Amino acid sequence: MTWSHWFVTPAFTSLFFLLGVLTLYWFVTNQLIHALKKRGKHPNIEKLRANVGVIYMILMVVAVQISVHGTHNSWVFSNFLIFAMVFVSYFLMLEIRFWQLLLGILIFMTVNGTIFFSLSWAYAAIYLGFFYTMKLVRQHRNAGWLAYIDYTLATLLFSTALWILVGFRFDLPAWTLVWEILFSYFLLTIMYIYVNSLMSGANTLAELTYTTNYDELTHVKNYFAFKNEFSSTFDHAKVKGQPLTLMLFDIDHFKHVNDTYGHLTGDYVLSHVAQLIAAQLKTIDPALVLYRTGGEEFTILFNNYTADQAREHVAAIADNVRDAEFHHNDNDIDISISVGVTQMKGNDEGQVDIYKRADQNLYYSKRHGRDQVTFG
Repeated sequence: MTWSHWFVTPAFTSLFFLLGVLTLYWFVTNQLIHALKKRGKHPNIEKLRANVGVIYMILMVVAVQISVHGTHNSWVFSNFLIFAMVFVSYFLMLEIRFWQLLLGILIFMTVNGTIFFSLSWAYAAIYLGFFYTMKLVRQHRNAGWLAYIDYTLATLLFSTALWILVGFRFDLPAWTLVWEILFSYFLLTIMYIYVNSLMSGANTLAELTYTTNYDELTHVKNYFAFKNEFSSTFDHAKVKGQPLTLMLFDIDHFKHVNDTYGHLTGDYVLSHVAQLIAAQLKTIDPALVLYRTGGEEFTILFNNYTADQAREHVAAIADNVRDAEFHHNDNDIDISISVGVTQMKGNDEGQVDIYKRADQNLYYSKRHGRDQVTFG
């Protein structure tokens, strides 16, 4: 097998081509997600995969059509068009309006030089029905083998209809049509197994990542996530000369809450405080993140904020907790927080220096009456 001699049958070539298309797509999206996260972004992974997927498939479809446009073999990529349609409708569940899809088909027919053929319009009508049928099948997806049966029946029905039109237009022999329909079914089955395995692996990885980085009780990020993100944020701020402010706070008299009302109430207080502040941070700055870094201790990184810029927000957070209603098991509980805040200084050699200073300010607040904020 060399550049000039290729001894693999077309069936195997097609299979490896389609698997390569899927693998490259998965690689590109994973690299993009990784790059965005490395820059401190928090992308919507499903939306990103869908948007990249449709752009990727459009480019692939245009590329393969240009390669055979105007030749007597312009029908040979019909299975790839079916493959692309199933991928964006069933697996990506692309949200697209009817007029947008119709416009895309018209552009494709124009590029392909088939806009004045009546059979092309019949092909387009079936293609539109194919898209929305696959979305409907996915939205009402059954479990296990029933999902595969629904998928198979829908894809086989529409791919057969499309191939009959292709065969009629290009006057293909009956045995060629039968072979292409069976091969279409084979490719779509391989895609079903392969893409589902990729997505299953991605979902498992996402669950493991969530478990590793998020606190199970409060659903905010945990100490492990804080340690990693604080390190990278500190290094970035040091290199770029940007300000960085750290806020540490404890829930006041939390042991008394546990001893008086029980641990279930204590868990409620932790969860409610976390939810209150996480929601408040979204209104202040969506880039701000709340971490649970200890039993009743929480931390917020004010990246690119000076202490003076963060001061108003810190006070608002403390006020929000103090003014909130905490009611559990017929008990009304007054909750407040003690806070320590500090800004990165020029002589700080590492993030530990900032953390120690913020921790000292926190304990100053606790030793001098609690329910207060100490800057330093």
